[in-house]
Formats: sequence, structure tokens, C-alpha cells
Amino acid sequence: MKLKTITFAATAVALFAFSFTSLAQDKKERPDPEKMLEMMDTDKNETISLDEFKATKRRKEMSTEELEKQFTMMDTDANGELTLEEFKARRKEKKGKKDM
Repeated sequence: MKLKTITFAATAVALFAFSFTSLAQDKKERPDPEKMLEMMDTDKNETISLDEFKATKRRKEMSTEELEKQFTMMDTDANGELTLEEFKARRKEKKGKKDM
């Protein structure tokens, strides 16, 4: 009887630890759009050019073509500059897809 109780308790603790770890990963915060824009905006004009985007955005993780495609998708007014509003819109779009 003691062995079953100990086994049950150990299993419960393991499941709790696993659930807690999974929950913490799910709630991982994404970077703040204002901070991202400030970091990437090297000329401090409150917008991000394609060159600024490519210079700071995951150069090692994404090809130049992928970065250009992502930039074009985010640049909804097609003026060649990303604004804070376009950053925020992309964040909402990604969050909506994640919730599905």
C-alpha cells in the first residue's frame, strides 16, 4: 500500500512539474513592438527601412530573400518603411494565428 501511495505521489509531482513548465513556455512574452522599433531604428526617424530591418533581424536564421518577403508583408502601405502601427498589426496577426 505504501509503495502505491509513493508511486502515485511521485507521478502526481512529475505531472505537475511538466504542466507548470509547459504553461510557462506557452506564456512566453514576445518583445514589445515599441522596444523593437527603437532597437532597429538606427537613424532614429521612427520608422524601419529595409536595410535597417535586414541589419538587425535574424540575419543568421533567415535568408535575405525571406527577410525581404517578411518586410514586404509587414509594410502594408508599401512605402518602404515600417511604422510602429505596422509592427503592432503584425503582432496582432501572429497572435490571432497562434490562438487558432
